[in-house]
Amino acid sequence: MNKKNLVATLILISMVFITFAWADDDPETAKLKALCKEGNSTNIKSTDSSYACFKLGEKYRVIYQDNKIALEFYKKACDGDYMTACTNGGNLQYLKGTQHGPAWKAAKKMYQKSCDAGEDPACFNLGSINYREGRQKKAIKFYSQACKMGNKPGCAKEIRLKR
Repeated sequence: MNKKNLVATLILISMVFITFAWADDDPETAKLKALCKEGNSTNIKSTDSSYACFKLGEKYRVIYQDNKIALEFYKKACDGDYMTACTNGGNLQYLKGTQHGPAWKAAKKMYQKSCDAGEDPACFNLGSINYREGRQKKAIKFYSQACKMGNKPGCAKEIRLKR
């Protein structure tokens, strides 16, 4: 290996190491992890914990592009009743699953919780899953529910399916 290749390899290795070390040492991430982990503690509000878990899910999904870890944080935030986390976690489950499979069932469960709490994207997504599974009447029901919440694509899908 010549000197240029050796230097380039060392630079690349150090950049990778620094990136991973930075993620662990990032004060914001450490604070969010502590808040998320302490969710059941009496000295912390569950909303703070759920929001911290949601923010970590967002960070792992968008910045680190690690959907597996992001889903874990979304599930924890969803369990703490942070509804956008239920919707986003449902999206990740839906994308990794197949029709009628366990991931889609988990996605439907997360979407249902969020939809029941008034999250129109979750209702729309429930409509989409039911439509893809061949349940047109259920799909129309959820598209209609999303429409009533102001979701324009839900209105369009409802109209199209009622023809």
